Formats: sequence, structure tokens, C-alpha cells
Amino acid sequence: MNNFKSKILIFAIIFVPITISLGMWQIERANEKKLIIANYDKLLVSAPIALQKNQMLNNWQPIETTGTYEDTIVYEDNAINNGKAGFKVYHLFRNDDGTFIFIHRGFIERNLIKNNLPEVEIPTEKKSIYGTTLFKQNNTFVKNIEESDSRIIQEFNASLLIDKYPMLKDKYLHPFLFNLDIRDVNKYQPIEKPVNMTASKHIGYAIQWFGLCAALIILTIYAFRRKGE
Repeated sequence: MNNFKSKILIFAIIFVPITISLGMWQIERANEKKLIIANYDKLLVSAPIALQKNQMLNNWQPIETTGTYEDTIVYEDNAINNGKAGFKVYHLFRNDDGTFIFIHRGFIERNLIKNNLPEVEIPTEKKSIYGTTLFKQNNTFVKNIEESDSRIIQEFNASLLIDKYPMLKDKYLHPFLFNLDIRDVNKYQPIEKPVNMTASKHIGYAIQWFGLCAALIILTIYAFRRKGE
């Protein structure tokens, strides 16, 4: 076996298992997304649950509550919607039972100057609102750096917000967001989705990895069958 064929064989031995593993991983991800969507569809047709303290709720569980909007509004940075940069608007809400929750009012486009925050209207009357739970997983690579405007955050973190706003000390703040119903007049552009990538896209990537694997095998066989080498 000459040097060229040896290199081809080593290359195939290394990368064929890798491409197969990546293809299988994409299929697993596709199955996970199908399950998430199935659970999401099932939850959306269920009746909303009245928001209470210390509840065990699923992500995207329909919920309802009554209370008033506070003056506290925070803006999550680095949001992109339909190719436009902006913020996710989280508005503090006092429930009738004395607990608090941040209402996800949706996406709002940023102004030319980042710290010139877009104005958000504050409803003044008591409101009965509907929406879904939205649990946010904190990203270890995201740091809530101090912005020149303290209302700007990098990600939602209930514990950090309690530390930031004294009015929440010794109060109960729900650890998830209340994703406001898209039909609510105080909802901006909806931006949240149950999955960021559909199952069909994962299947497409799996096909690409398996195709690359097949190409490596074919090229390896072809290289070994060449005459005069």
C-alpha cells in the first residue's frame, strides 16, 4: 500500500464514524423537536391555569392572571426579528395576590442609538391578561454586563433582577416570564418560538452528513481500486 492510499484510508477511518455520529445526532435532535412541537400543540388547546405562587408548570403552559403593570421595564439586548435589531421587552406586573412576574410584551425595534431606548406605553388600569409560561435557560457564555442604561440586560435572570430592583426584595417574583398573548392590545411583535430549528431542517442536515459519509466511502473504494498505483 503506497503513501497516498494510506493517507486516504486513515482519513476515512477518522471521518466516516464522525459523519455517521453527526448524522445520527441530527436525527435525535429532529425527534426531540417533534416531541416538543407535539407537546406545544397539546398545551395550546388546554384551558389557561390561574397563576399562583410556587406552581409546577410546563413551558408554554397557558396561564392567566389579573393585576396591574408597574413602572419597571427591562430591555433584553441582541434580539433579532425579521432581520431587524431590537429588544425583547419585559414589563413588571403586580398580581392581585401580591406576587410579581415579568410580562414578555414582545419585540420592539431599537433606535439608531442603542441607549436611546424606544418608549413603552404603561397601561394604567387593572388588567386581566392571558398568555403562556416561558422558561429561559441561562447561557453560561452570556454576561449581564453593566450598560450605561441599567434597564438593558443581556438575558432574563430573575435572581439578578431581584438584586437590581429593591422593590422586589422580600417579594415573590415568579422565576419565568409571562409570554403575553399575541391578541393582547399591549403586545408588540411576537418573537418567541417553541423551537429555533424545525425537525425537517435537522433531517436535512442529517441527510447531508450521511451523504458526506457515503462520498468518503466511495472515494476511498475508488482510490484503492485504481490501477498502477
